[in-house]
Amino acid sequence: MNDAERIEKRGQARAAEMHETVRRMLNRAGNNAQAKFSAIVPPGRVPRKLVAAQFHALLMLKKQCIVDVAQTEPYSDICISRGPNFSRDS
Repeated sequence: MNDAERIEKRGQARAAEMHETVRRMLNRAGNNAQAKFSAIVPPGRVPRKLVAAQFHALLMLKKQCIVDVAQTEPYSDICISRGPNFSRDS
């Protein structure tokens, strides 16, 4: 396995972990729930490298239409909600 394949595989694993985390948060909160990125990755408590990796995982989920994301202004918190391909059970 070359470096590019290892990086891709690691990214997919992070995206799967992020999906599971978001799924649990949204299922606990109800049908029209939203999760905050800051609840998943608390600012100032997590190394920047990990925040960047988690943000990348979130973007991978957005690209697959698993989640929808919204941000009211630059640098504000990111709201995460169910996308068209989101499944409660997956």
